[in-house]
Amino acid sequence: MSVPTFTRVCIGELDNAPDMNTLFNVADLNRDGRPDIFSAGRNGLMAWFENVGFGVFERHIIDEVTNQECGGLAHDLDGDGWPDIINGGDWQSDELSWWRSPGTAGGRWQRHLIAKTGFGQFHDEAIGEVTDEPGVLSLLFTNQQQGALGCIPLPADPTVSPWPGLTYIAQGMKENGQPEEGLEIADLDGDGRSEVVFGCHWYKFVAGEWEQHRYASGYITTVIAVGDIDGDGKPEIVLSEGDPCIYGHPEGGKLAWFKPGADLREPWAKHLIDDGLLDAHSLQVADLCGSGRLDLVVGEIGLADQLDERPPRLLLYENLGGGRFDRHIIDQGMGTHHARLADFRGAGVLDIASRPLHGPDKGNIFVWFNDLGGKVR
Repeated sequence: MSVPTFTRVCIGELDNAPDMNTLFNVADLNRDGRPDIFSAGRNGLMAWFENVGFGVFERHIIDEVTNQECGGLAHDLDGDGWPDIINGGDWQSDELSWWRSPGTAGGRWQRHLIAKTGFGQFHDEAIGEVTDEPGVLSLLFTNQQQGALGCIPLPADPTVSPWPGLTYIAQGMKENGQPEEGLEIADLDGDGRSEVVFGCHWYKFVAGEWEQHRYASGYITTVIAVGDIDGDGKPEIVLSEGDPCIYGHPEGGKLAWFKPGADLREPWAKHLIDDGLLDAHSLQVADLCGSGRLDLVVGEIGLADQLDERPPRLLLYENLGGGRFDRHIIDQGMGTHHARLADFRGAGVLDIASRPLHGPDKGNIFVWFNDLGGKVR
């Protein structure tokens, strides 16, 4: 393989004007083996776009929603085999909720309350086995108004409201005055158990308590990915600054990867990849170039009032080995937010799905189809 090119296609519309669309993710919601797309406005409609094949998608309404934040994920919470959707409220809401899939019956999805925390803005969610109880899955979430990382074990009956057992792994977490963002679950130390990465820190559950360790400093509003960047067989952390322009840094933000030393509890070595990025709120890690090394897909939101003067870009950082990268522009002029990678056509190559937060196309959903899988439309 080689460095791929991509063809951008609008696959559907979710116009929640004047509000932006916030929730965005990808999952096989109807269990047909093809990844689908789901999204929601801050206020307005939540919908999923069924991948019917050949690059064609059909829209289905999930619910009418208010005060929804970005983030969100799909997981079969009730054990019926159909993925449900989890998402949290924005700064005006202190509620974390899930929507139950109707399965083959179709129609609207039923909303259930997970937690009411007293603080707003749930920016990230993840599910994994993170404690010392084998087989027990927990829902992790970030709650920005209190700078918190919360943890709730998945209950046997998820329709109970609220879910019991909510604890906080960390609270009051801020970096340069901004609440920490970014959440990943990964086995960082190779002991077969998962740790949690949140912002510039990582956490390990040891003897009933959570240990907190700093790996980086000075990075705000981070988006995080974990993978073996330098090919040494061990995981590293990649982060981009997702909203620095929004929060008073018009010069843009950094993209970097971090490598641990012999003691993971000490700060990790920083390797700067790029700087001056216009709110790079999309970060995905995968081998797109076929080299056996992990490449990076990074997308800029862009500045809402400077989209023409400073056009946002969708970028591919080709991993040249040894932690070195070569930057390629996939597309520019349209911002992206929470871009996701998936093989939408079963072509054996990864495509990119996203949508802009700002500009004339903010009500549209896009897929950048990988040309290595064949041209589309």
